[in-house]
Amino acid sequence: MAPSFHVRGGSAAERQSNGDHHMNSIDNIARKDYDNPISQIQPDPTDRLPLRMPLNRGFSSASYQSSAPRAPLTKTEIRERIKQKYSGKVPGHVHWTKWMHTKSKNHTVAVIGEFVGTTLFLFFAFAGTQLANYGKVQEVGKGFSLANLLYISAVFGFSLMVNAWIFFRISGGLFNPAVTLALALLRALHPLRAVLLLIAQVCGACFAAYLVSVMYPTPLNVQTTLGEGVTIAQGLFIEAVCTAELVFTIIMLAKEKHRATFMAPIGIGFALFIAELVAVYYTGGSLNPARSFGPAAVLHSFDVHHWIYWVGPFIGTLLAVLFYRLIKIMEYEMANPGQDGDFENDPTMNPDHELARVVEERQAEVLEIQAIQQAGGFQTLKDSMLVEQPSVLGDQGVIGMAVEGVRAGDEVHVHRVRRGEEDLEAQWPATRGVEAPAAVAALEKRL
Repeated sequence: MAPSFHVRGGSAAERQSNGDHHMNSIDNIARKDYDNPISQIQPDPTDRLPLRMPLNRGFSSASYQSSAPRAPLTKTEIRERIKQKYSGKVPGHVHWTKWMHTKSKNHTVAVIGEFVGTTLFLFFAFAGTQLANYGKVQEVGKGFSLANLLYISAVFGFSLMVNAWIFFRISGGLFNPAVTLALALLRALHPLRAVLLLIAQVCGACFAAYLVSVMYPTPLNVQTTLGEGVTIAQGLFIEAVCTAELVFTIIMLAKEKHRATFMAPIGIGFALFIAELVAVYYTGGSLNPARSFGPAAVLHSFDVHHWIYWVGPFIGTLLAVLFYRLIKIMEYEMANPGQDGDFENDPTMNPDHELARVVEERQAEVLEIQAIQQAGGFQTLKDSMLVEQPSVLGDQGVIGMAVEGVRAGDEVHVHRVRRGEEDLEAQWPATRGVEAPAAVAALEKRL
């Protein structure tokens, strides 16, 4: 059903003409409002909206294609829209719509999620620690019984597990500047996002410590200090090693995607639990600069060794990142494939896997090198190719060699890549003095 226009007086033809005129006016308004900045819209004397005309509230011409009945705007609403249009004011929903399609909105959501998640994680962890230390005068990290040690380790591990599972789809559920640094170094986080999340984590830790200090009747007793007899070097490396364990767990379970990624919070929570078991008695088991900073800031009491709880975790982060880089360079996926039963992320089963393509190219290159080696050398082949195609040799003596053969009918097409002569001769000492026809024939035989 086409929309009806209530136009006073005139014949049917005049009413139809007036209706068409008003439809065109609305189309013009819609195009100007959405195709041009509002600040550039100029009053148009041909724009006359009848106050009794039932308009779509969105001022969109596309809405007139619908047969659903539309509620007419009131005179007050129409006057307000005309006032906004011609006074140069931008309606509030326009700002909101534009902002909702910016990166700033995504950063804001992530920061809010990280702040709330860090607050909840550390609130329950601090509250459990406060309860474990109830009635004790010694600080965290000094004089713990085995029961207290297990209780504090468990409350930290399970609190991280639950809250990381809740917030990982919002902000990643990091809750730790050391983890944030690791993901930034691995380029899994944009530097700006990493800085914003780090600020949110520190603020969340302070707020969590403040909540525990005002909600519980006993004085806040969740600080991290070195245990009795623990040297600075020992405390530093205990924090570094335990943090490395936690960060590497997060990298392998959450950053590296696999079929069990959705269960990563379980492994991460248990990793923190294990690390706390061996660190709480000696250092307080921080493994998280924000966890140590929050209580110290609320109590206005920074221990002389507070720097350990920043430097130690960051050293552990670097250790975890360097080890991860090493095994990635050495293609750890090929060392023990198929362990997850995950076809998509198994390079030996999925030909579209990035590593599978790299391995295939390298296999073709190995065949080429072996063909040159079996033919007897390298120097003659270089001279022959220089005569046939001088461009294959650059200023550094780089030579193009066959890396892949594709047989099309009776013809073998040899594709060339550029590689250094010295590199080949260093890896294959026998590749000197080979004749070009013999090398190509050997390669064709293998292909």
